[in-house]
Amino acid sequence: MASSDLALTRARRAYERAYILAGLRGLAIAAGVTVLAVGLHRVTSTGWLFAALLAATLGALGWRGGAWKRGAFAGLIAGLPPLVVPSIVFAMTTGGHCTGCAGAAEWPCLLSCFVTSSLVGLVVGHRASTDASPRLYASAAIVTASLTGLLGCGTTGLGGALGVVIGLIAGGVTGWVVADRSAHV
Repeated sequence: MASSDLALTRARRAYERAYILAGLRGLAIAAGVTVLAVGLHRVTSTGWLFAALLAATLGALGWRGGAWKRGAFAGLIAGLPPLVVPSIVFAMTTGGHCTGCAGAAEWPCLLSCFVTSSLVGLVVGHRASTDASPRLYASAAIVTASLTGLLGCGTTGLGGALGVVIGLIAGGVTGWVVADRSAHV
């Protein structure tokens, strides 16, 4: 084997190894976020499904690289407020540990899911508009932010889950439109 072929083979292996490691980092981060969700919320079988989907998504998008990877990890960060805020709201309204919003704490929890998701959606939409590949970035960010937020707000039931998804999409589109208009002014 010629030295140029050997160098090419080594470069290809290093390239592939970097992508595989990025995917494995995504899996490790998803495991850490799942541990956080278990500590904060009552995790049901649906919550475990969201955790598995988050791990698969972060692993795949991390491995894919580029705008997919940038958006996936930005979405993960954006999904942390909807994961954490409902447990804070629940503790403030009931004085207890978040075991699932029910009764008097249901509406404040649902509103906190929607409001925090909308706010981080605005940030994701704005940031996506400045990326080199805004559509790929936004797609990856909204998917991972939704899955991360659903680990927390999904414990409130369908209302909390819809609050996260609708809030992120509405906020993301609004942030994208506002950023696009300010760029043309």
